[in-house]
Amino acid sequence: MKFKVIKGGKDISSSDKYILAKGEITDTRLMGVLGMHLHWTIPEEGDYRDLHQFFYYDIEELGLEELDIYNGNDVLTINMAQQSRFGGLGAEMKLLSEREARWAVCRMISETRRMGHGLPPEAESLSFITEHPIILSDEERRRLMLKCSVPVETDFGVVNYYLMRLFGKDREGAQLLIHPEADPADFGDIEPEKHCTFLRNSIKSCEGSESVEEWRSYISESLVIVDSENSNRIIISEVRVRDGKVVASAKLSDFRISEAEASMKLSKDEYVNVYEIKQDLDLFDAEFAFYSLGMMKTRHDNGIMHMEFRKDNSHVEREIFELSEDLRALYFVTDYGQLIVAGNDRPAIDDAELRIKSDKISKLIYPTGRYRFTNPVLFEFAQSGYEDFEDFLKSLE
Repeated sequence: MKFKVIKGGKDISSSDKYILAKGEITDTRLMGVLGMHLHWTIPEEGDYRDLHQFFYYDIEELGLEELDIYNGNDVLTINMAQQSRFGGLGAEMKLLSEREARWAVCRMISETRRMGHGLPPEAESLSFITEHPIILSDEERRRLMLKCSVPVETDFGVVNYYLMRLFGKDREGAQLLIHPEADPADFGDIEPEKHCTFLRNSIKSCEGSESVEEWRSYISESLVIVDSENSNRIIISEVRVRDGKVVASAKLSDFRISEAEASMKLSKDEYVNVYEIKQDLDLFDAEFAFYSLGMMKTRHDNGIMHMEFRKDNSHVEREIFELSEDLRALYFVTDYGQLIVAGNDRPAIDDAELRIKSDKISKLIYPTGRYRFTNPVLFEFAQSGYEDFEDFLKSLE
């Protein structure tokens, strides 16, 4: 959902005229992305107007990607905007003080410029914040970073988040997971030369690794993709954890693997249900817009992919981490009258089927096929140019 600024009332540019009614930010700092919602009230001739800002910020590479602005205070519109923008992050919203909110805006802008990216056109309306920048103390910044970071429950989570931040070349994020008493001399150079996406990690605890200091050592086999080269690498590293924080780390080996080898490591079953849309596509699209609220949407030549993410990021706490595990289900609405639903295990597809049956869209579709594949095929279909899923499957025979 995209909003534009609707001008109303007299022009107020002085920052002291804007009062922060509510500020909130996602607790997804360790995932490398943040969402922020700021609600300002602006006095006007004995009354006031409401201004809502929705920020989507990529910490690793892109900076401030999107900024939506809405004048008004309709609760449904605000909730829909927040779900549309932040629903896929698996996050809780944490309250911000006005000092924290103003500092965060200035930091997002400065970091985006440092990365060499342009700002969204809507950023021109942020002058009432940027004209009087806030400087936080080190302690205030530390508290804000902790507020933006979900508590890590297990050593596996510590290792996965730590490596994810390093592979994303986010040293500040990795530092949040380092023990305050750690010796810098105990840290080797794991951070790659170029930005990588962390696709998979397998962790093994070293037997007998507990010492007087009560740290435990973990060996990780990480599959990453070097984004600028589209090349896959396996990185073996050791990470030592004490009291839920990293006390030492080192790279043990690093080597390139083929795309076929990477695919084998990422291979998993995919369960697919196919439905035909009975009614007019416009009517279905209108109903599905409500069903898919909060899902991430991407356009393909033959339809729109809707990605439904899990409500939290608990998959990062597992001994075997896979980036794709944050997906709950995929819904592909073709331009030619099919709804194709996919899940990577039986519980996921069964849950999607039950939710469809209990929703209004169930009256607009009817099932035509159920499949189980040993490799993901839905994204391949979305990129194939085929109009019909069954025709696409025949082409694979």
